[in-house]
This record gives sequence, C-alpha cells and structure tokens, in this order.
Amino acid sequence: MTPPPAAPRIVAAVSREVQRRVRAILPECEMYFAQTGSQLVRVLDDAPCDIMLVEIHFDESTAVAALKCARSRNGSFPVVCLRSVPFAKGGPPALDALRMALGELGPQIFIDLLQYSDDDAGNARVRAVLTQVLPELQGVHCDTAD
Repeated sequence: MTPPPAAPRIVAAVSREVQRRVRAILPECEMYFAQTGSQLVRVLDDAPCDIMLVEIHFDESTAVAALKCARSRNGSFPVVCLRSVPFAKGGPPALDALRMALGELGPQIFIDLLQYSDDDAGNARVRAVLTQVLPELQGVHCDTAD
C-alpha cells in the first residue's frame, strides 16, 4: 500500500484571528504563521514554502506587499488569497479591483471566507475547494475524527 504524500509546508500570512480557522481547514499541514511583514521575511528565509496563504488585510502590510516579498525571496509556489473581514468601503467593486491587482502577482485562488460558515461543514467546503485547485494537497490525509 502506498503511503499518503507528505504534508506540504504552508506559510500563512494571516492575522491571529484567522490562524485558528486555517488550522481547522488544513489540520494535517506543516503550518508556519507570520503576522507581520518582518515575521514573513524570517519564515521565508528559514525554508521554502510549498503553498502560501495570504490574508488581504495582513497586519501592517497588505496582501500585495506580502506577495511581493514572498516572490522575491522564494520564487514560484501556489498562492491562496483569503478575505476574512468585510471591506469598510467599496463593496464588490473594491473586491473585484483587489482580485485583479493580486492576479498580477499570481494567486491561484481567491477564497472569500465570509462566504463559508466558520464550522466543520464550512471548513470542509473550503478544504474541498483548495484540494481541487492545488495538486500539492491532493491525497494528503486529513484526519477529521469527531
């Protein structure tokens, strides 16, 4: 029997509030969190990442700045951009503009966490979307014991 593939190393540039949810979505992955731009630099300098998650409202930085930093230090890897809080202004047009700007930096997927319930069912739906888009996650065992 072939063992499942090794869990990918994920760098998550997300706020403290989103860390719990990211762990719930991808519990089996080797996860490294950065809450500031300087932490992101240190994490990326330690070892390359297989996948990067970046929250739109990433601490004192922005998703665009975090992606530029990561690309300059680590080269090519899949990127997942997350939105976890509503925009204060602009609504859907602001979201569309952000998607377009981030698209230039190469995110493979944009997930609006506000569209998924923050529970086991919602997190399983997010994981299913990620697994479908990212081959690095396909076949990785996810222990979802009750």
